[in-house]
Amino acid sequence: MNGLKTLLLFAVAVTLARAAVIWFTDPSPREAYYFLCSQRPAPAYFDGPGGTAFVTGLASGNGRSDIVWRLTAPFWALCATFACYGLARQFAEAARAVSVALLLNALPVFNSAALRVGPELPALTFALLGMLVAWRASEAKSGNLIWWAGAGLSFGAASLFSYAAVAILPGIVCIALCGPKRRRALDLCGVCLLLGIPALCLTLPLIWNARQEWIPIAGGTFRTIWEFDLTSFLHSLSGSLLSFSPLLLPAIPLGWLLALLDARKGDAQARFIFWCGLPGVLLGIYFVLRGGSGVLYFLLVAPLLLLKAMDLFASRPRFASGLGWSAVLLALVFSSYAILNAVRAGSGWRPAASALGRVFLEKSAEGQDDLFLIAENAELASVLGYHLRNDFVSPARHPTVYVRESQDISNQFGFWPSYADFVETGKVTDEYYTEQQAENAFLGRSALYITREPAADLPQSIKAAFDSVISFRELPGAGDDPRPLYIDLCLIYQTLPL
Repeated sequence: MNGLKTLLLFAVAVTLARAAVIWFTDPSPREAYYFLCSQRPAPAYFDGPGGTAFVTGLASGNGRSDIVWRLTAPFWALCATFACYGLARQFAEAARAVSVALLLNALPVFNSAALRVGPELPALTFALLGMLVAWRASEAKSGNLIWWAGAGLSFGAASLFSYAAVAILPGIVCIALCGPKRRRALDLCGVCLLLGIPALCLTLPLIWNARQEWIPIAGGTFRTIWEFDLTSFLHSLSGSLLSFSPLLLPAIPLGWLLALLDARKGDAQARFIFWCGLPGVLLGIYFVLRGGSGVLYFLLVAPLLLLKAMDLFASRPRFASGLGWSAVLLALVFSSYAILNAVRAGSGWRPAASALGRVFLEKSAEGQDDLFLIAENAELASVLGYHLRNDFVSPARHPTVYVRESQDISNQFGFWPSYADFVETGKVTDEYYTEQQAENAFLGRSALYITREPAADLPQSIKAAFDSVISFRELPGAGDDPRPLYIDLCLIYQTLPL
């Protein structure tokens, strides 16, 4: 059996296994968040472009089963696997290309993303296709403008799922501009297509971010660009090691260094791998040093650089075989942990939402009319709102469960209507404060607040905003956090004092 048939059988089998896991598990809070975003279409969201939400909405529309939109995760994993094989096949024989595709499926970050809806795998799929087509464009003797346009379309599609995919473009531009002089004019036109198409794709997302004063993209101030913290660095480094495993994460910069050495000898393939890998490696290391997440940047260039790292052991087959199997087995151990965490992330939320719904009905029957629901954070609000979406009718564009009142905008809930909002009416509602001509429809209403904070640790944004807060019920922990959940009855909303 040839390598491609082996890869095909493996891909089909593992995709079916992933689909089975999804079938028997509930959505995680992160998946529920993307589902909520999909119900409120926009070109971009706080967490990135609108591609993930768009695909989720497309797959969940027209009364389709809730399982359909979640099955897009293993579908993208399948696409990324064959895109990886296709790209690797341009630089190596079929056996090694299959090995890289299988190695990609051994990465913990890949396995967890294959079970939970997110932007990582669609961005990876289109980025790999973009690099494949860009390589063909750089090598084509004629008609390379068509190939460059294809590369631009691929990276444009990738940018609709993650802005990180755009980081690879500067490296490909260097490839086009450093090519032989006889193709420089055509490649310059190709660069215009390569950059222009993604720019067009990002026009609406960037306009949306501009309207939000660039808060979602900036993520901080100019000072944060050069701020580094040892504790955050160690946390980020450990997270990256868990995402790739201790033996495979160092292989990514190692492959890039090998490509640099071979590129200096005039190797065209090594030059391509070096320039494509340069932005991903540098940005990945930079974000790890800053204490952020560099995982996606590493993931986008991992297939090419892992392929190149294999060259180091080509002349030492025994050593390479032993080290290779050790790396794969260690990655599978870490992947087992990642898969377990992905499964646990969705567990326990359905019973918690049902309990919250019963408390709501119980309190409503006791005369607590016009109750509304508040959660401690976006994670709780998303997953509980997802499970209760068919049981409660919310005002237009309002979430089923609100995030507690805060001036901090750290997720999309900060841009959606909140119970703390005042709506302009043009009428003076307070004779002592005539400057304000707005009303809050939630004044005087009561709420159920669900949180992991015990009564003694409730924030002022809850205690000061209501006339009184009564601890009502304790629920078992849900998701990957063992702490119990608490339901508090918050009586008579009166807004936070100024």
